Amino acid sequence: MALNRDVPNNPKADERWTAIVPVRSLTEGKSRLLTGSSPALGLIEAFARDVLRACGDSEHIGRTIVVSPDASIETLARDANSDFVPEASASGINEAIASVRATCEPNQPVIGILADTPCLTGATLDAVLAQAHGYDVSFVADAAGTGSTMWCAQVPGARSFFGSHSRAHHRASGAVELGVTAPGGDEAFLWTRARRDVDTDVDLWDAHRIGLGPATTRAYEQWTAPTGDLLHD
Repeated sequence: MALNRDVPNNPKADERWTAIVPVRSLTEGKSRLLTGSSPALGLIEAFARDVLRACGDSEHIGRTIVVSPDASIETLARDANSDFVPEASASGINEAIASVRATCEPNQPVIGILADTPCLTGATLDAVLAQAHGYDVSFVADAAGTGSTMWCAQVPGARSFFGSHSRAHHRASGAVELGVTAPGGDEAFLWTRARRDVDTDVDLWDAHRIGLGPATTRAYEQWTAPTGDLLHD
């Protein structure tokens, strides 16, 4: 049976989602971001803090769970009023999301959110989840159009496909792409925020143009202060 119905389902209006945020490490990764510059490590943590802040500000999210093989991230999660689940091994984003989802009620709606999306706000997540309520499984494509930044599921048995060419893999799995028909104006800008992940200096410049969360803004300004507007036009 297909995961997504031809006619959107009708969940309870007061149903709230559980957000699952995988964070591999605060000291590894993002090799293409500020290459050779240690402040990149501070940016990784700032990205995660802003994602968790957005989750806390969303009216549609009732619980946020951070999953990581790095035990030091538990403090960051608690600071953001989020739960922490230790990952037995660094087996990957999809496995981490699946392991946490297995601890939730089978029909609990969940949203997996990448931790490198520092433009997210509570209003952005509310716009995403307002659409996601209509489908069993859905996702948000990234700004480049090949990856994904979020994955939403309201039925048991669904799995995420973050990684290389995840947009194509999510679509092939039957997940509905969200935001495709978003109107213009402020709502369209929310989807711009939803799609902006950060892997490179150019991504970071674009995220700054769109609007960074407070933690990333501070980290960004600390990095650019000695060199001026290196990442600006």
